[in-house]
Amino acid sequence: MSAQEHPLVTAYRQFSPTSESLAERTQAVFPGGDTRSSAHYDPYPLVIDSASGCRMWDVDGNEIVDFMNNFTSLIHGHAHPDVVAAVRSQVAKGSAYAAPNTDQIELAELIAARVPSIDQLRFTSSGTEGTLMAIRCARAATGRQKIMKMEGGYHGSYELAEVSLVPFVDGRGPLEAPASQPVDGSFPESVFHDTVICPYNEPDLARRLIANHAHELAAVIVEPVLGSMGMVPATTEFLECLREATLDHGIVLIFDEVITLRLNEGGAQTPHAVTPDLTCMGKIIGGGLPVGAFGGKRELMQLFSPERERPVMHASTFSGNALTMAAGLAAMRVYTQADTERINGLGARLREGFNQTFAQAGLAAQMVGSGSLSNIHFTNDAIHDSRDSMAAMVGAGHISRLLHLGMLRHGVLSASRLMYCVSTAMTEGEIEFAITALNETLQELRPFIEQDRPGLLVA
Repeated sequence: MSAQEHPLVTAYRQFSPTSESLAERTQAVFPGGDTRSSAHYDPYPLVIDSASGCRMWDVDGNEIVDFMNNFTSLIHGHAHPDVVAAVRSQVAKGSAYAAPNTDQIELAELIAARVPSIDQLRFTSSGTEGTLMAIRCARAATGRQKIMKMEGGYHGSYELAEVSLVPFVDGRGPLEAPASQPVDGSFPESVFHDTVICPYNEPDLARRLIANHAHELAAVIVEPVLGSMGMVPATTEFLECLREATLDHGIVLIFDEVITLRLNEGGAQTPHAVTPDLTCMGKIIGGGLPVGAFGGKRELMQLFSPERERPVMHASTFSGNALTMAAGLAAMRVYTQADTERINGLGARLREGFNQTFAQAGLAAQMVGSGSLSNIHFTNDAIHDSRDSMAAMVGAGHISRLLHLGMLRHGVLSASRLMYCVSTAMTEGEIEFAITALNETLQELRPFIEQDRPGLLVA
């Protein structure tokens, strides 16, 4: 422990001594002490012992209300009885067959019946694989090479999906023509030539960029809510613009609904009334097990048919495995439109309560989002796109980290980037608990904000 360590970090260590001791072991076997970059935070993450519903217990016995839900994938929280029963039954019969099974067929039928854009689909092992295969489908269909993605958009763990994920001020270019940027040193130069970056929520600029690059664009891929850059909702006008422009130029429009499928039985495309050519899915459709999928128009999906002379190649060892299909079918069967409306309402109440608490504390901060998905930003300026999110992150400095650790000590888990999501296991009681925890945490943070980030205080 550093002699200069922040007092609130020291308080976190005192709260979680067993997790700290285990963190020393993880350093020996994992680079940096973790096997998953997005789940890591300093000084170390809590080690979880068990979970049920919307609550988890760490190895020190602390009870935590889970507002992260494995980055939005646990729509029913942990250990839902129907999912547990389905997994127990299936694992006794075998976990993976390399063959079709009835749960696989029924889950595909359920998804196709709910999501407007899907005639046929294919399961994958992750959302990453789902977006990758959707892009390959678009390239095969159009004979073109490049894709357009949104600045700040995240579509998985491969280079093409991560170009300009973070709009670093140094080198991001003008808003009307954003530059393709790497997030780390692993990117080959070729990936920058294969991507056109589009500003989010800028319909006129998007229309112009699509027209300028139409002859080389296979696909435009977009999240209806910009997830990893702060849960920034797309406007209907923006999504309509993308639909119109891609239709005009014969470009495949892909909606990445890996996160947003939870917003409605038919995904975010239903309330927006915008139907893409392909939709990528993941997270909630696996019932808590690894999963992904992509689907869309029959003529596009038929490019994968083994009955074709040269189908688009898609081989994946655990795609559609029996265990995931059993868990996913159980979870999706009990996730109804009424559930989406209830948890979207709880998400709206969470945002309202947090924003009232920030205002009462005299702090320039806000929670934004859509339905059951939310994120905190340290600014009172409107959050329109990833550049706005980035500016708020820079302005907050280490206050974001201290807020995250403080909320953990008060019994509330979010993503370290301050993303919150609501599960069906939650009630108004958990929402009010989180609002109270925020109020208590901000009282502890106040002197440090006054000292280190006085610009966040509202006069």
